[in-house]
Amino acid sequence: MGKRIVLGKIDFLNKYSKIKQPHMTKVKQKQQQENQDAIDDHYKNKTRRTGITKLEWERIKEMITLTEKQNNLYKGIRNNTLTICQGPAGTSKTFSACYACIGLLVDKKIDRIILTKPIQESGENLGFLPGTVAEKTDPYMQSYFSNFKKILGNQIFEFLKATGSIVVEPLAYMRGTTYDDAIMLLDEAQNCTMHQLMLWATRLGRNSKAVMMGDVSQYDIKKKDSKFLDFISIITGEYNFKEDDVADITGYKTLLGDVYYHKFNTEDIVRNKFLIDLVNRYEKYKFQNNL
Repeated sequence: MGKRIVLGKIDFLNKYSKIKQPHMTKVKQKQQQENQDAIDDHYKNKTRRTGITKLEWERIKEMITLTEKQNNLYKGIRNNTLTICQGPAGTSKTFSACYACIGLLVDKKIDRIILTKPIQESGENLGFLPGTVAEKTDPYMQSYFSNFKKILGNQIFEFLKATGSIVVEPLAYMRGTTYDDAIMLLDEAQNCTMHQLMLWATRLGRNSKAVMMGDVSQYDIKKKDSKFLDFISIITGEYNFKEDDVADITGYKTLLGDVYYHKFNTEDIVRNKFLIDLVNRYEKYKFQNNL
């Protein structure tokens, strides 16, 4: 009798208790398959440490033209341990930084590119995002992804991301980690507290570089909580650093090594020239309203 009850329970569980995995949408399945196909095509018949050859890189560089100031930022990143870049939207801060990172990767100066930024919504609350850590953070990293794709194309970018040459690391999970032979990028630094900035900066390991980018005309947190300018003051020794300090600061010797500070202004906007007038008018509005 007891045996029949046990067997009956097993049959019941086998029939009814299988938990169905949530179905991915067809769009998501298609995107994942396209990414995998790109990786397979790129990896086929060869294994490459960086995922991009010098010949491919030379061809890419022929198609990209940097402005004088963008080129200065590119050189500053290559030649210094820490680079701090400040400037308004549309000046290609992120694009120039991503471009410099790929150059360092191709030249085998580094092994990995570490991407992070504060997870901060711009005045809206989307609520809980389902999925893995990567699925939760990827929407906030699109500014990085789109720039790498502009430079490399989707195929090589997906290969580098899948093989760990390009890595997304949320600030929240960086504690206790050291990044050797890497370059760390931090975008939207104006939305960081001092705690976050110091957490990020102190991850710097042997033979590594760090690039911090921020726009003090755009805050998604209370301005008093932003410590981007205070961090620049600590690093450069120029205390009470103000947002209208426009001179490039180079050659600072710190415990981190050489520091390069780069400032873009409104006339450096390349995204759309309409933004030059818009940003200037916004700066005037902030001054008049004590913002």
